[in-house]
Amino acid sequence: MTSQQPRTLGELADSISSVSDRDKVSVDEIVDAVGHRSLVPLLLVPALLCATPLSGIPGVSMVAGVAIAIISFQLLMSVEEVWLPRRLLRQTVDGKSLDKALRSARPVISWIDRHSHNRLSVLFHRPLIYLPVILSLLSGMMMPFLEFIPFSSSVAAIGVSFLALSLLTRDGLFFLLALLPYAGLGWLIGGRLL
Repeated sequence: MTSQQPRTLGELADSISSVSDRDKVSVDEIVDAVGHRSLVPLLLVPALLCATPLSGIPGVSMVAGVAIAIISFQLLMSVEEVWLPRRLLRQTVDGKSLDKALRSARPVISWIDRHSHNRLSVLFHRPLIYLPVILSLLSGMMMPFLEFIPFSSSVAAIGVSFLALSLLTRDGLFFLLALLPYAGLGWLIGGRLL
């Protein structure tokens, strides 16, 4: 278990990479690598995984959505150490696929780390600070149902990724960018229903 929570996206990716050399990587191993007290980084993990091609694997969107909803709820309740159901902790992902997804995301991760800084700090004071967490909670609750609409769960995951990034880096620009995927998700769902 890590003693210090990741403070950048690169540090988070390094934590996950430390367990990606196994054949199968469980959610429990990822939580141990990132740290049980790292709620915001742990919120980012399922969102980022679901935003990659891994979301094409049946069930990944559902597991990611449940994890996002549970972690978001605990953030709202100001829980200090993450709790996830044992059944969810036993879920696994292929280590090679995880490693490949992390390696392909490295250029984007480096770019985000270089360009993120404390901006629009008014968004991180009460009551506005609750808005990204509530949006993440609602997204996580919707994602298991979005699995039936192609790409929609990935779009929701991108929105949650931006919301979690905004909380991790205290960069309000990511919060504003998160609104774009939600607008796209509304268009995608609206187009399927009409």
